[in-house]
Amino acid sequence: LECVKEAAGELRLDIEAAFSRGLPNTPMAGSRISVISGNFITAMPVGVVDGVDYIHTGLVRKVDSTSIQLSLDNNKIVLLSPLGFSPTGQAFNLAYEDVACSTATALKADKLIFLGEQQGLLNEDEQILRELSPHQLDYYIQQYQTISPTLTLHLQQAKKASLSGVHRVHLISYAYDGALLEELFTRDGIGTM
Repeated sequence: LECVKEAAGELRLDIEAAFSRGLPNTPMAGSRISVISGNFITAMPVGVVDGVDYIHTGLVRKVDSTSIQLSLDNNKIVLLSPLGFSPTGQAFNLAYEDVACSTATALKADKLIFLGEQQGLLNEDEQILRELSPHQLDYYIQQYQTISPTLTLHLQQAKKASLSGVHRVHLISYAYDGALLEELFTRDGIGTM
């Protein structure tokens, strides 16, 4: 847990520094981008599963959506880490997919975007599936369970978010330069929705 706290803290500072950097000769020149982070996520322990004590691993219990929404309404970027805190102040390591899904659901977000290794889901002909319904994901969750545990977790959380009111969940690759822009601003996108 100490390593997780150290890594999360270091990355948070790096991200805050990147948003603080001036962008001369751009429309953003002279703009101030404020970033906020905090104890927005209440966690609970996973506990003992099949005889294994997960000690510092947790699950999202609650998201303080009111505080997050107030920050967003005041033009702040809210930075969430994969750490949550119990009501007794104990820190827990959380899956970022769980944090993202729970937060999107609590905020009644229009979109949730997962960045992963793959550009999206592939059909039998190795072509990207552009869109699926939440119920069609069950087949792919079974298919990828042994091949890619990370993609399986993305698919499980995508289904959960979709069934909980998030209108669109996108799966795109972090390795493809410009993937986010193409997914959001082109008619067909680049990944799977």
